[in-house]
Amino acid sequence: MPELTKSTRDLIVCCEGEGHRVRLRGGVRFISRARCPKCAAPVDPRRWRRVACFLTNLARPATDHPLDRATWVAAALVFAGTVVGVLSFRAGADLWWPATVMLFGPRWVVLLPVLPVVLLATIRDRALLVPLTVVLLSLLGPLLGFRTGIRGLFVMERESDLVVATLNAQSGRAFTYGLAPLMDLLGADVLMVQECGGALRDSIRRTTEWHTASNSTLCVVSRFPITERSVMDRANLRSVGGSALIATYSLDTGGADIHVTNVHLETPRDGLELIRSGQVSEGVEILRQKSILREIELRRAERWAREGHHPALVVGDFNTPPESRHFRRIWSSWTDAFGRAGFGIGGTRLNGWIRARIDYVMADDSWTVVSARTGEPVGSDHLPVVARLRLRAR
Repeated sequence: MPELTKSTRDLIVCCEGEGHRVRLRGGVRFISRARCPKCAAPVDPRRWRRVACFLTNLARPATDHPLDRATWVAAALVFAGTVVGVLSFRAGADLWWPATVMLFGPRWVVLLPVLPVVLLATIRDRALLVPLTVVLLSLLGPLLGFRTGIRGLFVMERESDLVVATLNAQSGRAFTYGLAPLMDLLGADVLMVQECGGALRDSIRRTTEWHTASNSTLCVVSRFPITERSVMDRANLRSVGGSALIATYSLDTGGADIHVTNVHLETPRDGLELIRSGQVSEGVEILRQKSILREIELRRAERWAREGHHPALVVGDFNTPPESRHFRRIWSSWTDAFGRAGFGIGGTRLNGWIRARIDYVMADDSWTVVSARTGEPVGSDHLPVVARLRLRAR
């Protein structure tokens, strides 16, 4: 039977021949074939005993050396803390105020206590790198929202693809681009703008090269004719303190009519700023109210877009990260373009060392997402999001 040596994490496994006890150094020879040095018989050819013994050995320090014991304790605390933290975050975001603050805060700080433990394990006990790798993957994916972009590698671009971009222009006060340079920079066929004002709004109104429309602080720029526009009535939302702007535009692409909804939804900024300034009780109450409003507006926007015509896209500033409990539940039937084919965390809201991904291009099941990315800074506190999409054959 496998057993733990007293001084190392080497594994001792009996061979398949005469039952000689064979030491496998480091206990990580899972890929290579092991043979007994005495009778040349295979040692655990299916490798299940090696794996079982290796995992069993992780339940205790490698040696009695104080540094090895400290390394094991640190790794155990990090592993347990990650499991509890990630589960609490995913379940409590939008419902429990500390998780909601983390949702919009600098989540990357959770990596800081993990990295020294990884370095210590590399030096003293490399077997612990296995659970620590699980920790890092759990933090990067479910907590930080890192995307690999692998799915986008299997879809080739075509000239007929539709390129859609969204941008919160921060009222256009500090905008560094005119309309034509901006469209060239983004390479977009359709641009949806929120907080559309200042020089950008004037540039959109003056253009004769593009089809444009606007409603309040929402603007649309399209190389396709805009055949119809419908705006959601805000009266009910205003009565409860909501501020959502939602407008749908029908575009004649020549081969099919598509329907693109521009949204700008409620922000929790007021509550977060009060908590940051030390007014915790007031901030928590406002944050709770804003979470309810955000859920209502997310639901109303999804219903508005779903009950319209298809193919449909919903783009704009949702003011909610993708890890939000509300967002995941309400928008589960739509495809988040960056979540599908983007690379990295994709933070779009620029706030010093905090970058939340709150701007989206969402597609219904009529579309295939070819690629998605965040654009360069353009003089706003948001980065643009650009997605290349392709209509599926009917």
